[in-house]
Amino acid sequence: MTKENILVFCAHSDDTEIGCGGAILKFVKEGKNIVHTVFSYGEKSHPHLKEKIVAKKREKETNVIDKILGRKTIFLGLKEGKFKEDSEKTKKKIIEIIKKNKPSKIYTLCSLDPHPDHRAVNNLVMDSIEEMKYKGGVYAFEVWNVINENKPVVYVDISDTFKEKLRILKHFKSQWLSIYVQLLPVIFRARLYGNKNNCKYAEKFYKLK
Repeated sequence: MTKENILVFCAHSDDTEIGCGGAILKFVKEGKNIVHTVFSYGEKSHPHLKEKIVAKKREKETNVIDKILGRKTIFLGLKEGKFKEDSEKTKKKIIEIIKKNKPSKIYTLCSLDPHPDHRAVNNLVMDSIEEMKYKGGVYAFEVWNVINENKPVVYVDISDTFKEKLRILKHFKSQWLSIYVQLLPVIFRARLYGNKNNCKYAEKFYKLK
């Protein structure tokens, strides 16, 4: 039997674990195949280090998590802050990935996320699926969001995978400051959304399509 494919498009490798790591773990345990596409290595996250060194660190950390999850990560290698410079070429790559993997669902970042690269990913993914007339479900997950999207909301119960999500986040050692800052909001949101979903922990997704 062919496994169900789920695609995740994000700006930086830690975005996925922060925003939908619990759901991804749940999908993996259900036997689904995860294809993870990362737009940038996050090479500018440490100004005091050479960009190549940072990129290698981020890639290595992601590879460790890939082995834990049994997933595949594709790095597009775009420059931070410049995702839209060659948007047609990027959209072509996105469409190729979608056509190759034939996903039942696609997850990406929110259009109202304060981070400009996160918004750019949303725009590029949504433009691509519109262009190719993708028929599956499309959902957005939160990272730095402070404003709610005006879209239908879906909650995923991650009570059984939340602790493992937190353990996986600790593998992003090069991003320890960002992860530390995000840790309390991640826990708070998981409890809040859990209460709304009548469970202990949950993640919230906006249904875009």
